[in-house]
Amino acid sequence: MKKLLLLFALILVFGSTKAQTAEQTIEWLQAKVPPLQRDSDFGAAIKFKDQSCEAASSITTSFPKMVVEVHVFKYSNIKSISYLQKELEGKLSYKIIITGNFQANKIGFNNEVTETKNVETTEFVFNASVEKEEIVRIVKALKHLATLKGAKLINDNLF
Repeated sequence: MKKLLLLFALILVFGSTKAQTAEQTIEWLQAKVPPLQRDSDFGAAIKFKDQSCEAASSITTSFPKMVVEVHVFKYSNIKSISYLQKELEGKLSYKIIITGNFQANKIGFNNEVTETKNVETTEFVFNASVEKEEIVRIVKALKHLATLKGAKLINDNLF
């Protein structure tokens, strides 16, 4: 009986030490995702935080104003995360699509929120040099983080 309990305890210890914490996952994503973005302005605007992520969706400049639309998504509100490869400006690039219930804020020149609306998708568009294996790792990390933060992800393999 003692051997069985010891074996069970060892399985629990080794099984639980492999998982990355939410904080480690956030740090990894913050280090990986922004520099790989197709547009450096969009990459610089990505901020992975404890409960949510902020990512620029569009940047509009009409002198003397600049308006940035920032999508704010709580990890717990994510429904699905997928990726696809698409031709952009003559080059094949990957993009990660995140669906759920998110907020889009238009931010004006003086960093004030000028408009807020609800959106159902946001995406990260990567430069053409990013390989599929890297995209798969990022998707896996995003799914792991969303699950740790309470998201109920839709199973892609239902049918």
